[in-house]
Amino acid sequence: MAKYKGTMLNWEGDLEVTPEEFIMRLKPLVCSPVNKLMEYDGDMLMSDYFKLVNAFWKLNNAVKEMEEENGEEK
Repeated sequence: MAKYKGTMLNWEGDLEVTPEEFIMRLKPLVCSPVNKLMEYDGDMLMSDYFKLVNAFWKLNNAVKEMEEENGEEK
């Protein structure tokens, strides 16, 4: 298998993943909790809240990392 040569994103700790894998790993952290949120008319389980917060930080940190690499720090 060919090694991916594009931008790698930090998932957690020393684990880096491709952008595609990042999205696939992010999906269960976002889609399942939001689906339940819609089904329960706005009520949310604490475990789903934790998943959304976890997804927020992973996405926020990935964007910051990409901005720093592109010289777009804010």
